[in-house]
Amino acid sequence: MKASLLAATLAACAGVATAQDIGMKEYAGLRWACGGAGVEERAALAALRPQANVELLFVSAKRGGYLADVEVSVYAADKFSPILQVTAEGPVCMISAPAAKYRVEATYGGVKRTAQVVANTKQARVVFGFPEEPWDGIRASDEEKQQARKP
Repeated sequence: MKASLLAATLAACAGVATAQDIGMKEYAGLRWACGGAGVEERAALAALRPQANVELLFVSAKRGGYLADVEVSVYAADKFSPILQVTAEGPVCMISAPAAKYRVEATYGGVKRTAQVVANTKQARVVFGFPEEPWDGIRASDEEKQQARKP
């Protein structure tokens, strides 16, 4: 009993620490933060929204469930080498990029999606929908569905 209580307490503390630790990282002139696997992380990312001019959301196309572990590559619109490559630990990435046109590639389950993004003073939002994996019996929550539909 005590061991399971201790394990639950440590797990809860680890989740809180992760949510509080979300902050913008920087590389090659881009700042970004990805996550949102839980409510606390989504709240932490929402607090970073004013710092970002690009928001990426990764969902399953049919059910609208959030996806994690999406490979993300950001390219200057006219370049062939990425200026940023990250694995999104959660369904949301906030990016602060210098004003320019970019190509964003997101890959999940061997499927690649591409979007053109213009970063400027108004935030651009891109939702990447990926094919369903074999159903595990878990359905997207109403909150997840609403988030996927937001402009």
